[in-house]
Amino acid sequence: MTYKLWGRPPRRPVWFGNARAGRQAGPAISILLLLALCCSLPAATSPAGQILKVPAWTDANQDPPLSAKDLGATVDGTASRVVDVKGPADNLMLIVVLDLAGDLSLAEPAKEALASEIEKLPPRMAVAVMRAQDGLKVLVDPGADRTPAAAAVRDLPVSGKAGLLDTVATATRLADSILAKSGVRVAVLYLTDSDVENYREDFTNPVINSSDTHDLSRRFPEALIQAKISKVAAVMAERQAPLFVVHLRYRSDRLGESYQNGLKQLAEVTGGSAVFCRSSEEISGAIQRALALIASSYSVAVALPERSPKIVQVQLDTGGKCSLTYRTRFVMKER
Repeated sequence: MTYKLWGRPPRRPVWFGNARAGRQAGPAISILLLLALCCSLPAATSPAGQILKVPAWTDANQDPPLSAKDLGATVDGTASRVVDVKGPADNLMLIVVLDLAGDLSLAEPAKEALASEIEKLPPRMAVAVMRAQDGLKVLVDPGADRTPAAAAVRDLPVSGKAGLLDTVATATRLADSILAKSGVRVAVLYLTDSDVENYREDFTNPVINSSDTHDLSRRFPEALIQAKISKVAAVMAERQAPLFVVHLRYRSDRLGESYQNGLKQLAEVTGGSAVFCRSSEEISGAIQRALALIASSYSVAVALPERSPKIVQVQLDTGGKCSLTYRTRFVMKER
């Protein structure tokens, strides 16, 4: 049995909206983004066979950057070929998803900090901006001009319900499509103030019978959110583009910590990371660090054997040239 890396198109349309034009588009929005990307960035080469894109980071600024000849790879213990390496000096497609529906005192400085950082990004980084409320909506397609992206971030209304858990699978599926069809690095960054109690779906697991001391909802109030996270994590394990999350408000209660641990799990399973701000003063620094980590990433293309198991274990070796942090475990979809 063999497995493929890229999922089939959804059986039902996934609808997107364009906030500025007031129109709606179907799943072809992924094609629009790909076309926009291909107009501004070089096309990828297409070696024969299945290719796994492994996100990786060096322990310091590697000069010169790593190339394919600097790396060795094994897949499930068997030597494999490093087809290509894209590093910090190469083009990168960043999908920024805004999930802001809570405290204006946190959201407004976060929007300004993110917009300012977007304006400083190097020309090699193309930025698309999306919104997570009421389904994933495209605010700005990727382009060399940073002004529309920064303006979309600053102008975003802070309202509605939290949308991260409802949209992250779609956003990362789009990122994977771009990663597969282009020769660029790709990453997804969520800026969110999402509260587990502010989703349309009720994850709070309220006590069903207050007089029943054996009611499990008393003992496991986080059971519903953990179940949701597990379902989403299973999907995220099949993604190859890394996910990064900057959360604006840390919560120390039991339900909040369970949710935050879940977001950390979703990011880390893709090779990305999540950070949670404990005060408004930490927001700007957290955004800067996330973008710096994204910009410094490598994407290592590794050739896979013709027949691969469902779970693939990858190891990369620099031959002692430098230390490398990378994602080692990938789950592949059945062909």
